[in-house]
Amino acid sequence: MTAARIYACTWSLFPVMGPVEAARFAARNGFQGLEINCDPLDFWPGLVNEAILAELVAIGKGEGVGFTLYNPSAVNPASLLPEEQIAGDEIIKRAAETAVRLGSPVLCIHPGVIAELFSLERHGVPFSTGRYDRESLRRQAWRRAAETIGRWADLLTPAGLKLVVENEVHVRYTAAPTAQSLADMVEAAGRPNVKVNFDTGHAFVGGGLAEEFAVLEPYIAHVHLNDNQRKVSEHLPLGMGRVEFASIADFLATLDAALVLEIYAPERPVAAMLESRDYILRLIAQASGLSRPPEDRRK
Repeated sequence: MTAARIYACTWSLFPVMGPVEAARFAARNGFQGLEINCDPLDFWPGLVNEAILAELVAIGKGEGVGFTLYNPSAVNPASLLPEEQIAGDEIIKRAAETAVRLGSPVLCIHPGVIAELFSLERHGVPFSTGRYDRESLRRQAWRRAAETIGRWADLLTPAGLKLVVENEVHVRYTAAPTAQSLADMVEAAGRPNVKVNFDTGHAFVGGGLAEEFAVLEPYIAHVHLNDNQRKVSEHLPLGMGRVEFASIADFLATLDAALVLEIYAPERPVAAMLESRDYILRLIAQASGLSRPPEDRRK
């Protein structure tokens, strides 16, 4: 059995520490790794200086901490605009270079949003017009996203990286509004290194954890763990919502991938991170028939 690999996340720890401090936190507290969220304030592949990168690499090698890289919002594979397509290619290339430096096996992205649908409204008020068919715009954007994701996956192939696309059913005008549309997008991309980043809270908001998991399970190569109470994305610490993690605990126990705690608790991020880690390890231990959580095997 593969020991579960629980990763901390810089997005969750952002209120109190930067990426280097977060990597030290992960090492000090027995996490197997750290997911680094790309953002212009703390860590952007085109801006981060060499000293920070070198220190992260040293912590990874010296402490046995793995890294994954998450590029969530600056690229839009569904974009119609040539300028955004060119910029997206360059961002992906730089992110891939950084992922290689850090030893990340994956680059995480979103499936994109359909900007044309935002153009058909103003301040939330839709235009009533027969000039544009909304369903046709959705289909075109979905196809464009699949093609772009395939092209980006080709950019990652020489480095042996996977491009993992997150289930974003809760996002307005997302290019993949259902689990099935995301699964179909992965298939349409047609590349073996295109997989799914399965977010548990987003699945709860969509069709439900069990239902969305049943559709996406064959494609999952990365996981974001967070809890949820309502039909909006809350990213609660584990155990504070209604997500039934026990239903997928046996899958998590054997998945050869990072299980990233992507939680939002800005007033107590450190305590919430540790408590969430212990929560999921208890469930995994129960699913595995163990009397105690899996050993700390860093990979």
